[in-house]
Amino acid sequence: MNKCPNCERENRVGDKICVYCGTPLTLEGASTRALEDTDYEEGRPQWGTARFNSRMRLIINERDSKDQHVFYLDESDELMLGRLDPDTGEAPDIDLSPYRAAEKGVSRRHAMIARRETALNIIDLGTPNGTFLNGMRLVANQPRVLRDGDEVRLGHLVLRISFGRV
Repeated sequence: MNKCPNCERENRVGDKICVYCGTPLTLEGASTRALEDTDYEEGRPQWGTARFNSRMRLIINERDSKDQHVFYLDESDELMLGRLDPDTGEAPDIDLSPYRAAEKGVSRRHAMIARRETALNIIDLGTPNGTFLNGMRLVANQPRVLRDGDEVRLGHLVLRISFGRV
C-alpha cells in the first residue's frame, strides 16, 4: 500500500494520485532517472489520442472491476454518469451504483461525456465531491477533452477511459 502524504490514507501500489484527496503520490527516496534517447520519439505524442470518430467506441472501466461499459457515440451524443435515484427509480446512462457509488460520493447526476465533432469532452455538473481528470479537479460546467487512457475520478470512484476501434 502507498500512504498519501496529505490525508495519510492508504492507496494501492502504483497509484499516482490519492483516490481520496487527489494529492499526487510520490515514492520516498525516488530520484529522477536519466532518459535514454529511445524514451521519446521526436514528433510523436506520448499520451493517448483525443481523436474520436464514428469508427470508435468508448470503453469505461471501474478501476477495481473487470466489468467494461462499451458505448458507441454518434456526433452530438451525450452520456450522463451518476447513480440510481432510489426515490424516483431514474437512472443515468452510465449507472455506477454497482460500484458503491453513493458510498464513494458520486452524485445522481455527476458528470456528462459529450461527443463534439472528433473529440469527447467530460463536464462536471456542479457536484459537491467534484470530478477529477488525471488528478486535476474540473471546473463545474466547463468541458475538458478526454483522451484514450485518461483516469476520471467522481468523488472517490476511479474510472479508466479507453477508446477502441469497431
